[in-house]
Amino acid sequence: MNDVNGEALYRQLLAAVALLAAPAPDQLAWLEKHTVPVDEIALNFDDAAMMAPQLADKGWLAPEALADITHMNDLLNSPAGEGSTLWTAQGLRTHEQWKRIRQQAEQFLHAEGETEQTLPFARTRP
Repeated sequence: MNDVNGEALYRQLLAAVALLAAPAPDQLAWLEKHTVPVDEIALNFDDAAMMAPQLADKGWLAPEALADITHMNDLLNSPAGEGSTLWTAQGLRTHEQWKRIRQQAEQFLHAEGETEQTLPFARTRP
């Protein structure tokens, strides 16, 4: 992985985490724009997070950041319970698991020095 690829993959990861951190109305707007189901938010993150170990090896991510990525992945993949609404629009708005995912994503972005102004995912609401 060269520096150009590393930067592009790092930015892709930041965009995926920013989408996880976004409020439910912004996530729903993203889903509508891309005409995809709710689980696409997790799949988008998973695609970007697959390269996190290589990013860490090349110095783009600190070990702590890699641990945060792993924790977000664990939260997204943990069972939500039978009959759960986690992967629905209502779940995005109200499920406790999404609250934990957003908090972890915000923590990661803050640790990476990202602000709303620098994030590649533009929020749709003020």
